[in-house]
Amino acid sequence: MNSIAELRAAALTIFHKTLAAIDAETVVAANLRLDGNQLLVGNEAIDLNGYSKLLVIAIGKASVPMARAAEMVLADRITAGLVVTNAVIGDSPRLPILIGGHPLPNAASLEAAAKALALLSKHDSQQTLILFLISGGGSAMFEQPIDPAITLDDLQTVNKALVNCGAVINEMNIVRRHLSAVKGGKLAAAAPRSRQVSLYISDVNSDDLTTVASGPTLPDSSTVEDFQRIIERYGLLKLFDTEPGAVATRLLERRDIKNARSLPLPFPYQAPYQASHHLLMDNRRAMLEAKRIAERDHGFIVELAEDQVEDHVEAMMLTHIERIVLLQAKHKNKPVGLISGGEAICPVRGNGQGGRNQEFILRAAIQMNHFQTENIVALSAGTDGIDGHSPAAGAIADAQTIARADALGISAEAHLINSDSFNFFNLIGDAIITGPTGNNVRDLRILLAG
Repeated sequence: MNSIAELRAAALTIFHKTLAAIDAETVVAANLRLDGNQLLVGNEAIDLNGYSKLLVIAIGKASVPMARAAEMVLADRITAGLVVTNAVIGDSPRLPILIGGHPLPNAASLEAAAKALALLSKHDSQQTLILFLISGGGSAMFEQPIDPAITLDDLQTVNKALVNCGAVINEMNIVRRHLSAVKGGKLAAAAPRSRQVSLYISDVNSDDLTTVASGPTLPDSSTVEDFQRIIERYGLLKLFDTEPGAVATRLLERRDIKNARSLPLPFPYQAPYQASHHLLMDNRRAMLEAKRIAERDHGFIVELAEDQVEDHVEAMMLTHIERIVLLQAKHKNKPVGLISGGEAICPVRGNGQGGRNQEFILRAAIQMNHFQTENIVALSAGTDGIDGHSPAAGAIADAQTIARADALGISAEAHLINSDSFNFFNLIGDAIITGPTGNNVRDLRILLAG
């Protein structure tokens, strides 16, 4: 039987080895190759002799390593391009980098979108090949409002409300697309005569590529009715009760379905001359990699909880603890593991520092302490290295975590109420801090029992 110390070490090793195995630069390099003048993208071959210009536009948390891989392959064939990220991981020798805001857009987010639109418009022709490298996080760091009257402050207010209200990523991105001039395929529509190829590292469910970075190169199928339901479900109009501005006016227009039908379509979209889309990495592949590492390197009997993708954080935590206990009972005296992914729904209630991963683990620690589970360790962390409003990726805990905190005078309940899970785990040394990873395929949860 493994000790708690051994289980903790194994969980951390599995997480870090998984991050290395799904490295964004390596993944792109494996799917983008040159064979003479043929560019091989997955199982697609593109004859570069037909193009006099080649643009590379990379957007999202994985944009720098994705662009670096593309530059290694294409080198001086690249005519121009742009990289938009929230944190520079290494460099991008040939392409300029802009640091957009995340989780809220900033001035550089608007600048990045304006520069990309100008670049596409300038080079739009059938002799232009555009390589789009899209990853999660791009919704905030790359933006231009659909109405010039919508200010950066307006966009930040809406995005902050979406992040904090408990909306899932698809709901957030529907609202964003209805307020954006670059989302829902409108970035690609700026160069409709060009040949376009989009490569994705996905941070969304079911590989809905229209939701990755809010789908800058794919048209959106959401309706005004969808938009209305989300606005009303989360009470977003209350944000503008005092003195409605451009955003509030637009929300109110969209709320009036009858009149909204006479408004301009939210996503005017002109299909590019020729476009293809390739998914390179997603959360399920990260889960499978973690499972492989846990089985091969540590001898665990591993079950994937593929149904545990999106649920409220408390319900998700209870299901995970119940399942690892059942696995432990089923395989007595053998090491077992439960691995899941996706993102817990975790509304912010207080003004502390934390995120959904650390709150999941804080709740798990309380649960394990209450029932005094034996030889179980729980880890949850973001593959992007960032968990909510904190410098941590996530946290790790076991049944003794709460007792150790109590001995130091640290209240788990107080930190939970204040949405302050980071400071709880940081004080007891159980926060997982990786820094930005240059990747983003949602979260990983690893529960081990010995």
